[in-house]
Amino acid sequence: MVERLLHKFAIILAIGLFPLLLQAAEAGRTLVSADLKEQPYLDAPPTTNLPAGTMVEVIQRQGGWMRVRSGSTEGWLKMTAVKLGTADTTSGKSGGSLGTLVNLATTGRSGSSGVTVTTGVRGLGQEELKNAQPDHDAVERMNRFSGTKNEAASFAAQAGLVPQAVEYIGAPAATPVPTGGASANHFGRGN
Repeated sequence: MVERLLHKFAIILAIGLFPLLLQAAEAGRTLVSADLKEQPYLDAPPTTNLPAGTMVEVIQRQGGWMRVRSGSTEGWLKMTAVKLGTADTTSGKSGGSLGTLVNLATTGRSGSSGVTVTTGVRGLGQEELKNAQPDHDAVERMNRFSGTKNEAASFAAQAGLVPQAVEYIGAPAATPVPTGGASANHFGRGN
């Protein structure tokens, strides 16, 4: 009877602590000397420089950036500058931090297995799009690289390229949008 009660208590305790585990920070270290930024932007002012091998605590992720804490200093690093996990470089064994456990539970990897990872980062964020300003000078500089049809033909002939006829692809016919809810044909695709 007591054993069964303890088992139930352990399950309730585990369920209650699980959300806390998910919020635990991950341990890592800097792979290279990197500027710690005030904001997650390349042009943000640096607060300090962290030497390669500095232990950090990852407390937030945003796009290709990680908000980290090192001692009493906090700021943003590019994610490519951080190796997750608390790998012991002499023995090759990973540390037993809570962040490693959470990473293992949520991703199936400890973060210190030596696996090489490729990271893709989405383009502009909402804040960058909202604050975007046209750069007319850049457009003008780009226009200077354009050439005439005769210049393009001459360049192609010098490179040994052969002209090919390509049929013009017209704009697709407009498809009326249903006034009810969205459907499979909402964007003119379906059937």
